[in-house]
Formats: sequence, C-alpha cells, structure tokens
Amino acid sequence: MCLLTESYPVSEIFESIQGEGIWTGIPAAFVRLQGCNLRCGWCDTKEAWSGKASNLTAKEILAEIHLEHVIVTGGEPLLHDLNGLFAALQHAGKKIHVETNGTQPWRESYPPDIWLTVSPKEESGYAVHPSLPERVGEYKFVVDEAFRPEVIRKFYTRQEHRRQEPLIFLSPENVRPEMVEKAFQMVLEYPFCRLMVQMHKLIGVR
Repeated sequence: MCLLTESYPVSEIFESIQGEGIWTGIPAAFVRLQGCNLRCGWCDTKEAWSGKASNLTAKEILAEIHLEHVIVTGGEPLLHDLNGLFAALQHAGKKIHVETNGTQPWRESYPPDIWLTVSPKEESGYAVHPSLPERVGEYKFVVDEAFRPEVIRKFYTRQEHRRQEPLIFLSPENVRPEMVEKAFQMVLEYPFCRLMVQMHKLIGVR
C-alpha cells in the first residue's frame, strides 16, 4: 500500500497555537487521532476516546494543513502506525511534533528528528515505554490533587545519564488556582522543573 493512502481515524484537525511546553506560542496545526488506552478523569479531549471519527488518508490530512509545525496528538497517537502520515508531512517540509502519554512503543522506522513530548499519567503508574526516554524532548506532568513530588524526583534521576536532559514541565490541572499554587511551590522546591500554564485556555482559543 502506498504510504500516502494509509488512513487514520481523525477526531479533528485545527490550527491554533501550541499552548504548552517549550514550543508555547508557535502557530501549529493539530491532528487529533481517535482512540486512547487511558481514561483520565480530568481529560479535556474525551471526545477522542471513542465515537465518530473521520477516516482520512495521509494525503487528505496533509491537504488540510497550512502551517509549518504539525502536532500529532490524541487520544493516544502512538496506538497507530504513523509511518504514512510522517512520510507525507516530511515530504511537504513540515516540522513534526508528537504528544503521547508514554505507554506505547516508538517504532524504529519513525523519523529521528520528530519533537517528542511525553505526558506520563497516574492512570498508567507514570509508566514510560523503554523505547521512548532517549527520544524525549520534554516531559509534561499534570499537577492535580493526587500528584506528588516523588514522581518528579524519579524522572529527574532517570535522566542523569543523558548528555542533555529533557525539560520537565508542571501543568496545573485546568489552570485551577489551587493547582497553580501547588505547581508553583513544586517548581520552587525543584528548580530543574518549569511551571507551565495552558496559554491557549488563558487567551480563549483552542
């Protein structure tokens, strides 16, 4: 099968800004794929868990994208074989970002220059698949009532053997004031972390 004709269950495609992490503020196209293996209670994209999706080929997805940066997200995008989509985006000169919960493997056939954001979740015990750590550009953790600093310390220790450590971002759940304060105090205690708020929500865009 031609890679351009491989199809994917697409929940939505839209253009906005990246509101989180090191790329905050850049214009980007979001390709949200359907399906997720976790069920986080505070998830703000539950529509991507299941339900109706558009079955689009890589070529059809590319036709809806007009920006340089493309963020492939979900749901959980690594549930799908993304070789066809990545090939189409690369051929068009796009810069590819992937956002994953960290539970699924990274295929060796994927391009090496993809920016990888891993957001481990309590629902998976903050597990990260062994194929991911050497490729991670940044970790994002949602700070809610249950989040504990022991998780941060564990991930920081894991990265000490790397020549360049990925950044660790702490994101207050739904920008609630009490969670903002909790994340703020954690950043003061662990200065290798960065406080992250969802800029797109603060300015009222998607």
